[in-house]
Amino acid sequence: MSLMTSIYTGVSGLRTSQNALNTTSHNLANINTDGYVRQQVSFADTRYMQYGFSVVNTMQVGLGVVSAETRHLRDLLLDNSFRLESGRQQFYASQYEAVEEVESIFGETEGTRFQNSLNDLWEAMSEVAKTPDSNTARAGLVMNANTFLARAEAMYDELYSYQLNVDTMIQETVAKINKLGDTIYELNMRIQSVEAPGVETASDLRDVRDRALDELSELVDIDVEENATGLVKVRAEGQEFIVEDGCFHMGMAQLDTELDSAFYSPTWPQLGGAAVFNLHIDINTGNNNDIGRLKGLLLARGSYAANYTDIPIRPDPADYNLNDPNELATYREALENYNEEAHHYNYYVDNTVIMKTQALFDQLVNGIVTTVNDLLCPNITTSLESSVTFTIPAGTVIETLDGALKNQLRTAVDNGTAAVDKFGALTTDTTITLAAGTEITCLDSEKASYGQDENKTQGTELFSRKDVKRYTVLEGSDGKTYHVYNPYTEFGTESLYSCRNLEVNKVIQDNYAYLPFTTKEEEIDLKLGEEILAAWDKPFKNLDPNNITKKDFTDYYSAMIGEIANDGYMHKSISENQSTVVLDIDSSRESAMGVTSEEELSNMIKFQNAYNASSRYVTTIADMIDTIIQKVGHW
Repeated sequence: MSLMTSIYTGVSGLRTSQNALNTTSHNLANINTDGYVRQQVSFADTRYMQYGFSVVNTMQVGLGVVSAETRHLRDLLLDNSFRLESGRQQFYASQYEAVEEVESIFGETEGTRFQNSLNDLWEAMSEVAKTPDSNTARAGLVMNANTFLARAEAMYDELYSYQLNVDTMIQETVAKINKLGDTIYELNMRIQSVEAPGVETASDLRDVRDRALDELSELVDIDVEENATGLVKVRAEGQEFIVEDGCFHMGMAQLDTELDSAFYSPTWPQLGGAAVFNLHIDINTGNNNDIGRLKGLLLARGSYAANYTDIPIRPDPADYNLNDPNELATYREALENYNEEAHHYNYYVDNTVIMKTQALFDQLVNGIVTTVNDLLCPNITTSLESSVTFTIPAGTVIETLDGALKNQLRTAVDNGTAAVDKFGALTTDTTITLAAGTEITCLDSEKASYGQDENKTQGTELFSRKDVKRYTVLEGSDGKTYHVYNPYTEFGTESLYSCRNLEVNKVIQDNYAYLPFTTKEEEIDLKLGEEILAAWDKPFKNLDPNNITKKDFTDYYSAMIGEIANDGYMHKSISENQSTVVLDIDSSRESAMGVTSEEELSNMIKFQNAYNASSRYVTTIADMIDTIIQKVGHW
């Protein structure tokens, strides 16, 4: 072998040792860089030069060493496992955050408990029940009723406000997902441009891309696939997200407007605005669909603001004569409707932290309000014994009236015998006749008590709806006075005794004498007070379709708070367990791809010694060549 070839062999050692030193230095410089993966140089022999044969082997000499590749030490299985489990951890963490916020709103852990408002209202009712004619007791009841409703409305508003905040977080999360998608696509292009010549690996760019993929996996369920050119394709929630020629952004749209919702939900514009998620199914680890912070936020927020009407009431067989085929058919139809409503509750409300709390809380407030009102001014649905003519006074809004009255007045307007203004109120007194057998809902004058006002007003409610009076008072041609119940708003929608639609009756606030605690014989109605107190301790409803035991108001509230706490405990436990799993997987990843100073310093000493050895080798060959030249020169 010539001496010049020997120099080239030594130089290859210098070159590869220098490359290894540079890579080791790069590892050490990035020891604290988040997401950095250590790089490792592997060596290989260059080609061999054959110069003969022997009986034992081929006679050849090596021409040095070369850097075969710089390895990027990632474990794809660990990466996939890490991304799956971190996405699941974020799903449950977002749910637990929502429960924590709900618990803080109710103040059960901070001293300002809603339970106090319940107790104060109960005590005020107790005082009125004992001394109904006491102005002090009546004033206390009105004051505590105002406080109770104000606190209830404020808490419901806080729940809705937090729902709006979560809606904003969802929009911000979608924007972050789209930004990460653009970043990953850009990195795809840069990595391909670096690696296309086949000379080097864009390891640092790959680290940045992998870090972005890790972040994306926390937000949404992804599948990652890398092709031979170094480009990664990403599917998000089963749909193409990042492809060869770009990134399909998620959109935002109001998908639940038919449910009176203004909330935004993620969509796929490239699929005609299809929803990204179907949340109205079983979401759990067994189905492997409990992944991603975005889904967790959507599930916590829900589709709309819920109220007590979202909780179905199971029909009671005792209310039907099941031996009668017609009533049996009616019961079965009611049961079928209940099952459909229960299914809606379980998949739209029960699996949603905020909506579930709204519905349960509103049901409690509605139960208290309607229980008290139904004792102060009980309603009855009755059939007219004969045809009755009513004169509806001018200014009455048609849409607020009960069915039969409303329909007759609409017909009169259509026929031109009655007129309404732009607000739907009658412009003149209008006379209509209801046929015998027509059912109307009105005050039960036989049971209702009277006020102590000068007119001895009968059936004044304590809790009123903000937009509708409880009754329209009509004089019938049969000589009776009918307090006809108004179930609707002026727009024709049902007017609910719901948290955001309640106030203490202004009539009673102005004059406590209107509280109906006097009998027809103008005696103090102590029995009414006893009935109100008894009703407070009487089970009124079960929490929801999944709880079959009815509870009184105090137990209901405790059970509601307990159920919210149980949900929080479950979400917290799973989130903490997932955090441990994610940490273990990340530790395994770090052991494979992380940089350790001891190992890198050891490599640096090894490669430095190799460099020095190659340097001495080259120096020796150079000296030999110099000696030969000097001797040849003397000849």
